[in-house]
Amino acid sequence: MNNFSFAVGIEDTFVTQSERGERPLDEYALTQHYEKWMEDLELARQTGASMIRYGIPWHQVEETKGTFNWTWVDQVMNYFRKHPGFVPIIDLVHYGTPGWMKHEFLNEEYPTAVARFAKAFFQRYKDVTPYFTPLNEPYVNAEYCGLLGKWPPYKEGLSGFNQLMIQLGKGIVMTVEEVKSISSENVAIHVDATKKYTAQDPSLEMEQKKWTELSMYSWEMIQGKLGENEILLPWIQENGVTDEHINWFSERKIAPDIVGVNYYPQFSVHDVKQETSGTHYPHVMGTAKDMMDIINRFFNRYQKPVFVTETSYRGTEKERINWLRASLKEIKKERERGKAILGYTWFPFYDLVDWEYRTSGKTIEEELLPFGLYTLTSENGQMIRIKNSVCNAFEHEVISF
Repeated sequence: MNNFSFAVGIEDTFVTQSERGERPLDEYALTQHYEKWMEDLELARQTGASMIRYGIPWHQVEETKGTFNWTWVDQVMNYFRKHPGFVPIIDLVHYGTPGWMKHEFLNEEYPTAVARFAKAFFQRYKDVTPYFTPLNEPYVNAEYCGLLGKWPPYKEGLSGFNQLMIQLGKGIVMTVEEVKSISSENVAIHVDATKKYTAQDPSLEMEQKKWTELSMYSWEMIQGKLGENEILLPWIQENGVTDEHINWFSERKIAPDIVGVNYYPQFSVHDVKQETSGTHYPHVMGTAKDMMDIINRFFNRYQKPVFVTETSYRGTEKERINWLRASLKEIKKERERGKAILGYTWFPFYDLVDWEYRTSGKTIEEELLPFGLYTLTSENGQMIRIKNSVCNAFEHEVISF
């Protein structure tokens, strides 16, 4: 990896189960990336980005348990072979599981199955890239599948959150073990959503600390540190985490090679407030300084290099450009102070379809969210990519950073 890398990422959420009447959420299908993958990669490469976070559709590759169909993936990986200056960070799991895996992440076979899939991928494509993310955003997976009950297996509450997190963590550890067994040079970029909690009321300080530590759960877990976390440990033990779980991760602990920080100013910062109806954690608008506070937490705690693996802004092109400039200005300042920030990813590269599409009943066009360097629009059944002013600003930053 170069001293500093600019990257983009194509939204690749795959939650395709529809047993409860939801529509499948396959971002590659909804945005027509399966058909337009070469166009998309060419456009991404033309920005000057040297890396791309790129997801593999596990549900398509292993549609039948134990049988891998790499036909579509072969085409994409051959593209990267032909363009070695444009390096993928392979996103092995981005939320979903194959349809045959009943109970999804809580299926007892999940950890071994996902590790088997990861091993099969790197055995086939080990010459393409050493960089991989074993599972994108375990926190959000556990939140949507285990805390809020929005996605399968539809668990709710902190008990459900813990069930999901333990399973996801075992899958991450076993995936890294398998991929590293192919080559110790393979680079694990552990990516999770990040959070900053603030509290104006001093009586809420412990509540602020608890939720901060919950946001660090996946990092503490895979590194075998849960048993040492005096704030998080009693809370998760009250909600189903056992000594057996703690010991499993202590015995199988791994260390991420690179910390992947996902930060969105509209979603990553929360206030802690006590109201008559209870304690609430509303979003507040975050800043580039807040992003650096989070990054410094990781530096101080784990002494690992950091890659900003997702950031962007949902809003007008002007608002997106302002965030691009503000966030890069802060990163540049911290790098000049010697901070090992390795890269910056604008995510998503083009607009995405809102996850609410699964249940909203709205059209794809109605669910498009303005995040991208390219704007998506529909013409005669085709999803058209239109370069916008944010992309021009991104290309300028790549050259001038």
